[in-house]
Amino acid sequence: MGTDVFTQNGDTFMQYAFGAMIALIGIEAFFSYIKNKHYYRLNALIADVSTGIIFAVAGVGILVGALYLYDLVERHFSITRLGINLFPLESPLTFSPFQINVHASIAWAVSLVLVDFIYYWFHRHAHTMQIFWACHVTHHSAEEMNFSVAFRGNAFQRIFEYLYFLPLAVIGISWPMFFFCHRILKVYQFLVHTRFVGKLGFLELFMVTPSNHRVHHGTQSKYLDKNHAGIFIIWDKLFGSFAEETEEPLYGLTKPVRTFNPITANIHVYRDIFQNMKACRTIGDALRMLYKEPGWKPEYLRTPDDVLKEPAYTEKYNPNTPFGVMVYVSLQALVLAFVGLIIWKVAKLDVTEGWPLIISGFFLIFSLVSINRIMEMKKWSRRTEVIRNMLLSGMFVGVLLYSNVQLISYFTIPLILLSILSLLWIVFRRKTFFDLSLDHD
Repeated sequence: MGTDVFTQNGDTFMQYAFGAMIALIGIEAFFSYIKNKHYYRLNALIADVSTGIIFAVAGVGILVGALYLYDLVERHFSITRLGINLFPLESPLTFSPFQINVHASIAWAVSLVLVDFIYYWFHRHAHTMQIFWACHVTHHSAEEMNFSVAFRGNAFQRIFEYLYFLPLAVIGISWPMFFFCHRILKVYQFLVHTRFVGKLGFLELFMVTPSNHRVHHGTQSKYLDKNHAGIFIIWDKLFGSFAEETEEPLYGLTKPVRTFNPITANIHVYRDIFQNMKACRTIGDALRMLYKEPGWKPEYLRTPDDVLKEPAYTEKYNPNTPFGVMVYVSLQALVLAFVGLIIWKVAKLDVTEGWPLIISGFFLIFSLVSINRIMEMKKWSRRTEVIRNMLLSGMFVGVLLYSNVQLISYFTIPLILLSILSLLWIVFRRKTFFDLSLDHD
């Protein structure tokens, strides 16, 4: 089989997996509601999806760069240049006639294990070095534990993560083989973000399970920086970073981020590092801010706020947003998720679109920031929503007039009407944001 076949199979796998993920979030949220478990909050779900959309859209450009670099290493430094092919890009199974390719089966299995092993070390370093923690903290800022939390990712994480996997190119694992295994890892990681599943018997001995991954998200001191593996928990047991779930974790950060703003969720640790580096008295201390453990500061910069508190918080961040505002935000989030999916798909099909994709991406990020700040009743969000709905309705009108896609009007006309109605709602309900605003600036 050629490289293109494995790439297409990987894309097909992710399309089915993504549909299954959305279905599982819906099922989990439904059972959480009817069983009165409170595992989901609508505002937190919207915040999770918002950061996930930014992660996916930003990831397209990062993926292109990673593919280029991986291919460069593979072509110039791989052992395959010496005629050694340990990881043939072949299917482990054929069905007509049925046959098992033993060499290929072993190659795929070893490749998956190596991907998980390297991911363990990246993930562990992302918890023990500030510069890497800055690109991973977004995932841990959720104060809930459910399937939607798996979508929370930092826009910059994959820049560092893919660099860790370059040794695989050297030993002859081709990009399609690595990328397919990496996707399996990410899908498996999605499945362990749940509170509905208890301990799984003998699987707890060697697999990452919902129980031992809940530990990873805990803020209690006994749970901090534990259980980093993606699929096989044996790495944590071998290298001394394992902890068993003995009580329900308190999820989130030891210093909670009290906002739904997806930009803040992505950059707040980078901002803190930069500010602390400026305050350092020596170059050595400034450099240590990058590679020391998260929260490290020179003694002369430490304050009482830097002392680890337990519990990390007593109330979850949950602004008292009016019901009508939440209905509005929910509708806008659905539209933006749809727009984000289109941008992601178009970008994957043709990354040469350039400026139109970049402009659309920035508009999408602006929109997500705006609706998340609406949930927090920020006064200025009313103005950004007026601008956003005007731009969005104009964009949909342009698509309706100039697109050659069949039946596009069935999508654009309802979205144009929704944008206009949203604009009118914001204008006529503006007192809501001044009289009930949670922002006292």
